[in-house]
Amino acid sequence: MTADDVPAAFAVRLSTVENAVTRADLAETYGVTEPAMANALASGAVAGWVAEVGGAVVGFAMGSRAHGEVLVVAVRPEHEGHGHGGRLLAAVVDWLRAIGHECPWLKANPDPDIRATGFYRRFGWRRTGRIAGEDEILVLPLRE
Repeated sequence: MTADDVPAAFAVRLSTVENAVTRADLAETYGVTEPAMANALASGAVAGWVAEVGGAVVGFAMGSRAHGEVLVVAVRPEHEGHGHGGRLLAAVVDWLRAIGHECPWLKANPDPDIRATGFYRRFGWRRTGRIAGEDEILVLPLRE
């Protein structure tokens, strides 16, 4: 993922139905704007991946180099269920582990009715019981 992908990634994130956000929410609550995302990618503070279908970005994921956190995995609703999210999540986890983060983590809505909860659990993510704001911290321990 490069800075050129940022507008398409924003469009993907804004299209999600569950855990929906607005551009203003992203900026005001999380400090996430298109310029901030492009700068973070350019500086190497974060890395990102995109999923494309027919040359169009249909999903993306990003991770934090310093913190070992999976920052986001988002797929356009009409492209869910085709494996894009799982492949994107795996790319971030592989990268985080390759740069020394043995136990990647992420924040997720703890509501069991939110599909992301089951998505992460299917890939081995474990609940910690720790809460960050309205989200729960999940970790992906190394398999024994």
